Amino acid sequence: MPLWLLSATLVLVATSCIPTAHSLETTDRKALDGTSSAGPTEAGLEAEFSRKRDALRKSPSFQSSDADSHFRLADTLHHRGDLTGATEEYRTAIKLKPDYVEAYRGLGALLLDRHDYAGASDVLRTATRLRDNDADAFYWLGRSLMAQRNWAGATDALRAVTRIRPDDAEAYADLGLIHMAQGDPAGAAEALRHAIELKPDHADVHNRLETVLAHLHDPEHVARSARKILDALFARE
Repeated sequence: MPLWLLSATLVLVATSCIPTAHSLETTDRKALDGTSSAGPTEAGLEAEFSRKRDALRKSPSFQSSDADSHFRLADTLHHRGDLTGATEEYRTAIKLKPDYVEAYRGLGALLLDRHDYAGASDVLRTATRLRDNDADAFYWLGRSLMAQRNWAGATDALRAVTRIRPDDAEAYADLGLIHMAQGDPAGAAEALRHAIELKPDHADVHNRLETVLAHLHDPEHVARSARKILDALFARE
């Protein structure tokens, strides 16, 4: 190989090994914001949430001493998936306004999302004490107690829902599941049929009713089926 060609080749190889300003900038930025080629890390995601919630708190419409401002921000953050920020805002709203039923209910639903079932039931009990006709609060309370296998408490909460809101198919469906879990096929069938009357296209409830009717004389099979459903519904991530 001529000497001049060998020299040019060596220069090209050496140049290709030098990182460009763009590649260095990209690498540094990923290190700073916590992202990688596989996607954002948990730390990077939390940092992004923190930046966005701080920006919302600096908005002219946000009033730090106003419970409603904190509640609205909590709802916004909850819908965006910022559960840490939403929890802070719901709790601040409650601190500023201790009888704020909507904030208790919102916090309870959020704690359910986080699989903190005991915390959710505590908060939601407060909501139902403050407002004894809040069907949504009773419903989420029932769900949180179902997750803890507190059948009596869950039944009371869901029956309260059906008294307040008689057309709530989901409440009847959950009552049916509780009867199944307790090995009561007859009670389960009655509740599940009522749920289907109210919401005929509820496929899961149809499947549960089929299981119950096929095993009316085998309560243990019905209970096992319910336990599998409950494990899937309330699996902790």
